[in-house]
This record gives sequence, structure tokens and C-alpha cells, in this order.
Amino acid sequence: MPRLQWTRATCATLLALVGALSLTACSDDEDNKPDPGGPKVDAGTDAGTETDAGTDAGPTVDTGIPWDGGSAGDFSCEGKTQTTLNFAPGQEEALQDQVNTLVECTTITLAPGTYTFDNAITIRQNGITLVGAGKGAKGEGTGGAQSTVLVFTGAAANSNGLDVVGNRFTVSDLAVWNAKKDAIRVESSTDVVMRRVRTEWEQADNEKNGKYGLYPVKSKYVLIEDCEAYNAADAGIYVGQTQYAVVRNSVAKQNVAGIEIENTQYAYVLGNTAQDNTTGLVVFDLPGNPIRGSDIRVKNNIITGNNRNNFASVAASSSTVSQVPAGTGTFMLASRRVELTGNTWGNNNTVDVAVLSGLTIEKDPAQWAAGGLNFASADVYVHGNIFQGGSGDNVDNGNLSPQLRPLGAALAALYAYGETKGSLGVEHLVWDGVDPFGHDRTQVNPINICFVENTLPSGTGNVIADLDLVAAGALVAKGNFAGGWALTRHYPADKAEFNCAGFTPALTIGDNIQP
Repeated sequence: MPRLQWTRATCATLLALVGALSLTACSDDEDNKPDPGGPKVDAGTDAGTETDAGTDAGPTVDTGIPWDGGSAGDFSCEGKTQTTLNFAPGQEEALQDQVNTLVECTTITLAPGTYTFDNAITIRQNGITLVGAGKGAKGEGTGGAQSTVLVFTGAAANSNGLDVVGNRFTVSDLAVWNAKKDAIRVESSTDVVMRRVRTEWEQADNEKNGKYGLYPVKSKYVLIEDCEAYNAADAGIYVGQTQYAVVRNSVAKQNVAGIEIENTQYAYVLGNTAQDNTTGLVVFDLPGNPIRGSDIRVKNNIITGNNRNNFASVAASSSTVSQVPAGTGTFMLASRRVELTGNTWGNNNTVDVAVLSGLTIEKDPAQWAAGGLNFASADVYVHGNIFQGGSGDNVDNGNLSPQLRPLGAALAALYAYGETKGSLGVEHLVWDGVDPFGHDRTQVNPINICFVENTLPSGTGNVIADLDLVAAGALVAKGNFAGGWALTRHYPADKAEFNCAGFTPALTIGDNIQP
């Protein structure tokens, strides 16, 4: 049962949402409504009452190249002079001097131990490999006989740990400790490999920690594997504005967001563990970015117990991440062609899976122009997963804030009222009901969410909820809780409109990935 009972305080919480929920504020203003469709908007499939509602996209959908996870860019060190540089603890100044004058195709080998830096290690060259003796174990801020730890505790403010721009870059077998900003930032690079790397901040739940652990951005052909990320004040493992990425066999714990895939095309997220974060896994587009995210396959991941209170700095972090309520297993926002299969969810206090419109964070469609009006979510295929139970009974851990996390507060208040009508908690999958904006409400599943062949806890009733956030939010903001709850819809797993076969063409990312 939900732990938030229906009280006068709950009523006050909902009334406070009047100024917080952007969609309810514009829902009655025709001049401010986004285009509900139009030729530029991929608003998803009009599923209606069909049972196989996959998108008939035809040849216009680019399913990418048959990438195998290896190097695919133009730069290569084959046939070129290759140099090796060796450093030991105590030679930090020499290392810093050397990276400023690197020639291409250089391998930097770091002996075991602790390296202390007062500024970022900045690399601006192609074909660089940085390798240590091992990443050590969680909580180890000093290197040992078989580990290399780069410590940035006393580094200049607002500096990264590793700051890289360069094609064919590889970093492996080391840890980055207490970076002031991002632990490992790789930008505008092709063929990036991060392997057996640990990023960590010493203090848990500290909004002054660096924002990102592993942070490849604006790049192409990225592989992150066997890595660990702890205590990031935004995302532990992040891939953003990138084409072709694999994140596999990695661990993200105690971050605000465990693993984050943002404005990225063709990502394969395989075999990872995301636990004890505010939210385990995020797939979303943000407004103003030119890459329209799509083709994301999330497979065989463990996404459980993500109930850490949100400690993101409202001023310094992504506004999207700072608004996520604790207890969110996975959320997708402004996302399309996403497949979730073989994953395990459970004990996420708010919800296991949420599907949201980008308009919930930015209501002005003009702000989404750079990505082709990519605010709409569509084509989400959830199949063959395990839902363990224990989720959806304590939204945002009960720490509700209409100002900081309005959607969480709205969800909690709605379900607190719903409890009085027999609701047993938030369903395993929640859809905000927004996209395509202004759609005919007789359409049960217009954006093609397919939920099939999943394992559910014994005795499960409804598993899918359509919140109808625009209309329901408008009513509850006026104090009409009964009317708002009446507009929400709740469906069992065998609801015909959600019993569909994914989307067409199917995803190809991952089909050729080598182990």
C-alpha cells in the first residue's frame, strides 16, 4: 500500500502544483499549444485498438550501420610511429608537462600507486592510450600494489580530472578520485574506449561533488565496459549527443542518475547494475540539442533499489535530473525507438518505468526545434523483463517538494487519493498521457507502448497507468482530486492495445556487437 495517506497536507501539496506544472498552466491556451502533429513531428504510432501497432516508418528510419563495437573512425595508428611513456607516483609534474606536448599514437603507462594533481590532465591529441595498474575497489582513495588512483581533491575549482579531445582515445585500469567537475570528460572525439575505470567522490550525497563520472559527449563510437561510478552529483555514467555507444557490464551506485543516455542515436546498454541511485537509468532528449535521440536498446540490466534522496544541486546540475523523485527505476523522456528487454526492476519506491513527454520539462515547442521538434516520446517496447515488486509505494521517499520535484509531488498526491479508491500503489509502467499532444483520448495507446511477456509479482493487478497529466493536472490544481483521479486510466498486462510487437523497423544496435 502507498505510505502517503490522503490528508489535508496532501491537498495542500497538490494545490501548490498550480504554479509548478507547466503543462497545466498552458493547457487551456490555444495560442500556446504545441503542434499536436504535423509533418515534422514523429508523434508515434496511432495504435487505436490494433494489437500490432508498430510504426510503419518504412525506409525513412535510419537504423544505423552494423557496428561491432570496435574502432570505426578514420584515424588509425597502424603503420605510424608508436611511443610509450612510463610514469610513477611522484612524477605528476613531469606527466603534466608531457601531456602538453604529446605526439599522436602515444601510450602513457602509470605504475601502481597514488598520483596527486592540482589541475586536470588535458589531452589534445589523437591515438592516445592511458593505462594504469588497476581501478581498485570502491572507497579506495589511494592506490595500492595493483591499482592506480588519480587524486584531484586539491585541484583547481571547476577543473575536470581527465579532459580529452582526441580520436582513438583509450583509458583503462585506473581510478579518478574527487574530481572537482567531471571525472573523465571526452568531447568531440571518435573511437573512445573506457575500460575497467572507477570514478568516485569520497563523500556520499554531496551536491558539491562533480557532476559526471564517465562523460563522453558529442562523440562517435564509444565503448564503456567493466567500469564503476559512485557519488556523482548528476550522472555516474553518461553518454550524450553521441552516435553509436555501448555501455556494458558496469556498475553505477550512489549517484543521482546511475546511467544516463541523452540525445544519443544507437546506444546499447547491456548487463549493467544500477542500484542505490536516485534514478537507475535515464533515456532522454533535452531541448536545444541537434541530435534527435533514437534506437536505444536496454538489455539484461539490474535496476533495483534506486531510492537515494536527490542530492543534485538545483543551480549546478541538469534541471531535468534535479527534478527526478527518489525511487525512480527508469525514466524515458522525449525518447523514441527504445527497447527494454531482459532487465530486472524492483524496490524502486516511486516507479519502475516512466514514459514522459519532453513538454513536461519545456512546454515551448520552439525550444525543441534544433532536434526536429523532438519533444514527443514514441515506440517503447518493454518485453521479457522481470518486475520483482516492492515498487511504487513511497513516492520520492515521502520527501515531497512541489517546487523542486513537481511531477513527483503530483504523482504522490494523485496516488494518495487513489488509495482511498482502492489503488494499491503506482503501477510498474507509468505514461504521462501527453504525447502526441492534444490526441483524441479515445485512443488508448497512440504512442505505441508495447508491454508483453514480462514476469510480474504474484497477484499483480494493473501494471500500466495513463495519467492524462494535462487534463488531470488542471483539475487537481483546482482542488478537484476526485475529478483528476477519474481521468487517469489503469490497465492490466493483457490489455490488447499494449499487447503489440514492438516497432518497425526493429532495432539493430547490438546485433553485431562483439563480446
